[in-house]
Formats: sequence, structure tokens, C-alpha cells
Amino acid sequence: MTIAAPDGRSSMTAMAPSSTPATTWTPGTLDVPGARVHYEVTGPDGAPVVVLVGHPAGTDDFRDLGAHLATDHRVVIHDPRGFGASPLDNPDDDADPERLADDVAALLDAVAGPEARADVFGSSGGAVTGLAFAARHPQRLRVLVAHEPPLLGVLPDGAARRADAERVVALLDAHGVWPAMGAFMALCGFEAPDASDHADQPQDPQPPADPTDQHVAAMTRMLRHGLRTICGYELDVDAIHAAEASGARVVLAAGRESGRQLARRGAEGAAARLDREAAMVTGGHVDWVPWMGGDPERFARQLRALLA
Repeated sequence: MTIAAPDGRSSMTAMAPSSTPATTWTPGTLDVPGARVHYEVTGPDGAPVVVLVGHPAGTDDFRDLGAHLATDHRVVIHDPRGFGASPLDNPDDDADPERLADDVAALLDAVAGPEARADVFGSSGGAVTGLAFAARHPQRLRVLVAHEPPLLGVLPDGAARRADAERVVALLDAHGVWPAMGAFMALCGFEAPDASDHADQPQDPQPPADPTDQHVAAMTRMLRHGLRTICGYELDVDAIHAAEASGARVVLAAGRESGRQLARRGAEGAAARLDREAAMVTGGHVDWVPWMGGDPERFARQLRALLA
């Protein structure tokens, strides 16, 4: 593996909301099998390491939360392979939670060394990555907070929801990204304008004003190459219990305002499989993302308590 700063840069200062501490992030690029992963690091050298993991969310969505943690943590964020500044060798590769977990381990090697243990916060698809990381790399984990993993296999109606996911992808192929996104929102339990009860019917939410080609490509990749594999990941209960027996700790978390959305149900279902209850935190599915109405300072306080 090779590590290099992209575009010759050694650091960058995040433009943050006024309530977010000014933070300088040091960027890098890591060669991993099948991809190049863009990552950024901030916080004191020698401080405990925390890795913030999303899918498809990447660096732009984690900088504010990371800034609030960086007073006493070495914070690592990255664009997951296939999104943002992390290109794939083969754009048609499906997202694989185990490979994504291996990317997190490689980042930890690069940033903190091969013996380091880290805390991991994973949200949504990133929570699935975190659970795969706990199963595959237990010796590298101190605490995992898996926030609202959208796992279908832990749901009592999982077979029906898997069929809905298949129909979302079929809708993408037949009608394009925005009708498919409407069906995806309905599957996840988010309100979508003009949503029907049938995921194979066009449901067209309002697209962003002047959506960029990059935005459309990211949404298309998430639906075609991530929905079935991320949501279809099978929780390895035995491996998680073994990780905890070796000293790691795994916390499932869900937002109080998430209602009966798919991802909250996934957190509760996974927690039940692991013989525990999900920890409830304030907010909804992305309460740590300012541009989506989240409060990263509040979420950072709750995350610190879960990691303690």
C-alpha cells in the first residue's frame, strides 16, 4: 500500500458553522485492493483514535462531528470506496461490507500503526461496515457505536423488505434514479411525495435543484451497487460475541426521532440478536449532519458518553 497526500496538499482547514470549532484536517490517499481511499485526520498526536464511518456518507458529512471530538481524540474520516474522492478500479464493483471493513483496518494501520486499537462510530451503511469490522478485526477495536444499521436480515419482515429492495433496483433500471429514490425513501420509512404502496411503480421525489452529474452518479451507485449488499449483510453474532470476549465492546444505537424507520428497526433488531437493547440518542437518522438539520455538538456529547 502507498500513502500520499492528494494534489500535493499537506493540510486543509475546514469551513465550519460558527458553533463548530475551527479544525485543520490533514488529507491523504491510501491504495487498497481495487480502490484508492481518500482520508483526512485531525486531533492531537497520541490521543485515542476514533474512526467515523459512513456509507455513502463521507468526509464532507463528518467534518463537523469530527471537529467536536478532536479536542481529545485523533479523528479519522474518509470517503468510502466508490464515493467522493475514493475511486474504484472497477466502477461496477458492488459494495462489500467486509471489504469496506478491511479498508477501515488499512486506514488505521496507516494513521496509527498495525497494533493500534480504535473507537469506531458507524452510521447507516457505515454502521454495517462497523459491524463487519468488529467481526473481522476484533483486535483493532476498542468500542464500536453502530448507529442505525439498515440490516434487513434482523427484521421479522426481512424477506418482504429484501423483495422491496430488489424492486427498487429494477425501478432504477426501468425509470431512472429519481423514481428509484422515491421507492428507496418509501422502503426506508422516509416520507416521499406521491409514494405508492408498490415499490415497482414510479415514485418521483423532488430532485435537488440542478443536480450535478456527481450527485446523480453517487445516488445511482448507492442504489445499484450498495442497497442489496449493505442492507443484505448478515450479522455475524458469534464473531461479535467473540470480539467482546477479547476486550472489544459493541453498542447499537438509534435515534428517538427515527420512529419506525427501517434503520432504527435494524438497530433494534441487531441489538436483540446480540442479547442487548439499543441505546437511544436524541435526533433522527443523520442527527450529526448540519446540512440535513442535525446538531453535531449535541451528537458529539452523546457519542462521547457511549464511547466512555
